[in-house]
This record gives sequence, structure tokens and C-alpha cells, in this order.
Amino acid sequence: MNRILFIALLAGVSMLSAARAQELVKVGLLELSNASSFTCSSASGAHRLISPTGDFAQTISGKLTVRCQSGKLSVSGLPDQTHLIIQPLIDGSLLRVSVPGKGLRKMPGLVHLFIHNGSIRCVLETPLEAYLPGVVVAEGGKGHAPNYYQAQSIVCRTYTIQALGRHAIEGFDVCDGVHCQVFKGVSTVNDTIREGVWATRDLILVDEQKQPIVAAFHSNCGGHTQGAEAVWQRAVPYLAGVSDAFCLTYPHSHWEQLISTQKWSDWLESERGYESEIDNWLPTKRSAFLMDSVDAIRTARARSAFGFRSGFFIALEEGDSTRVIGQGFGHGVGFCQEGAMGRAAAGHGVWEILKHYYRGVSLLPWQESEGAPVLKDLGE
Repeated sequence: MNRILFIALLAGVSMLSAARAQELVKVGLLELSNASSFTCSSASGAHRLISPTGDFAQTISGKLTVRCQSGKLSVSGLPDQTHLIIQPLIDGSLLRVSVPGKGLRKMPGLVHLFIHNGSIRCVLETPLEAYLPGVVVAEGGKGHAPNYYQAQSIVCRTYTIQALGRHAIEGFDVCDGVHCQVFKGVSTVNDTIREGVWATRDLILVDEQKQPIVAAFHSNCGGHTQGAEAVWQRAVPYLAGVSDAFCLTYPHSHWEQLISTQKWSDWLESERGYESEIDNWLPTKRSAFLMDSVDAIRTARARSAFGFRSGFFIALEEGDSTRVIGQGFGHGVGFCQEGAMGRAAAGHGVWEILKHYYRGVSLLPWQESEGAPVLKDLGE
């Protein structure tokens, strides 16, 4: 797809989408949950506090504090409840949220508060496109080229659509942490990020069957991404390993860590199931396995066991210590964020960036994908 055609497609989708009502996604604000109190106020626009049954509605003026007391939500002057809703009264309203020890956040959309395991659980119900700028800034930061933000927006939108319902048993679609995608509100979102989301509105990546792909992404691949089979033991055609020199000048491209040689040796023996001499690990390229595939010790297991930044490393014994010298940050599958930043800075187009990391995929409005998910209100 050439650049002109891509821009035309984006513009056409944006104009069609503007006429539609916005779809909603439910985000479990787990970082703001499990607290004994919740304080909020209108950062912009206006909000009201309501009960799910409609027994009362109260416009929020100034700060509102909700406390967890005796297994219920308590607000001064109102009857205790098990579920409260903070609803925006004006389009574009932002709610300023404060939870002890968590700082201030600004949230677009409607916030549900209810009791979960004896403390307050928060769920944000918000338009998908209003949610995405907060994800993009949390996952990618600020100060990058516009084409990076457009590419990251498509990746994050695809990930969201594919992951909808992941936390259905808990009453929301996706969480706000690394288990899904990081989201800390929209306080730090700037115009470049908003424009990146808007310019790609509704577009997602689909496979040959027009199914939304698993849009895996990570911080830095260390010069070469790896296939999905190296981490998740299942090959995925569009998640194959590719070389990527653009990330090597970025902060997360290299790292070192010292570990105990005894612990390293003990761990290797426990993984192998037999005693052996300590080995240096000196790969010349990314590998899914440590030493060799005979013992089938995956590099991902070493990363998890020792907290390495990635599974792309060499290990050198230095007496009582073993020096681990690594490249990259994250699981290494799919979209390399710092590589994409470098490509965008070098003038690469959005589609050119995306097709490098995801092979054999296409762009499509998510509503036209096969088995397109239906996004519902939280109360339905």
C-alpha cells in the first residue's frame, strides 16, 4: 500500500466514523483499586454521582470522597451503596481521580465504583478512541515522530479489540497494567498523540482470514525480534522473527546483570534434571533455547527466573559471579517500539513500519473484520 493510498484510506475511515456513536470499552483500573477511599472532582466539564437503580443523582461540585465502610460505599449525606456511578454530563468531560499513594489521574468517560474483596474496585467505561491516547502515551511516551504514534495507535487498537472480554469474569474487558496494556489516564496526552489516534481511527491489523491479530509489542528487541513460538510455544505466521537495527541506539538496547554462579548452576541443573558443569552461554544470534534444544531450556524461562530484561543474552562465568550481558527489553515478539520510533524518525511511513514487524497482515476498520466484537455498555 503506497503512502497516498494509506492516507486516503485513513481520511475516509475517519469521516465515516465521525458520524457513528462511539463504541465503549470497559477498563479495570486495578492500580486505583483495592483502596479504602476514592476522591474525585471535575477536571473539565461536569459530572454527577448516581446509583445504578436511579434512586438518586447528585451533581458533583468540588471534591467528592467515597469511602469503603462495613462492606459498602459511603458518601457523606447519601445512603450507603454497593455500587456507585460517576457519570459525565458534557461530552469530553474529564474526571480528576485521586487514590492515596497513587497520585492524580484524569479519566475520560464514566467510572463505576463497587466493593470487591472488602475494598473499592474501579472500572472505567469509555469510548474506545478516548481510551487509546492514554494507552499510547503510557506505552510509548512523548517526543516521537507522528508516524510512530499512528503506528502505535493501530497496534494498541488492534490489541484492545482482540483482547476484549479478557477479564469478563471480573466485570471488565481489559486491565490497566502490563497484563493487557498500561493505562494511567490522559493527563499527559499531547496533541501529537491525539492526532495519531484520530488519523488512524477504527483501523486494526487483520490476518488473511480478516481476524484481528494478536498485536504483540515490546520495548526493544535488541536488534532482532523473535517468533511467537520462542515465548508462547506456538508459531504464528505474522509473528515471525525479523532483524531490526533501528532500535540499537535507544536506551533499552543493551543491559548487564551480575548473578551468583552457584544460583545459575543450580537453576540450570534443576531445569535439566541432571547435574553438569557450569556452561558459558555465548550465542551469536537470538535463540529460543539456552545452550541447545536438547535440554529444551527456554531463554524465556531464564528471563523469568532471574528478572532479565530480555531472553537475548550471553552468560560469562567470572568466578563466584556470572556476568549476563543482554540486548533488548521485553519478550521480543512483534512490534519493537523503539525500533518503530527509529524508523519513524528516519521518515518511514506508517504502513512501512507495521508490515516490517507483522508479516502478511492487512489494515481494515475493526467493524469490517470477521467476528467483529460487539462492545456493550457495562450494565448490559
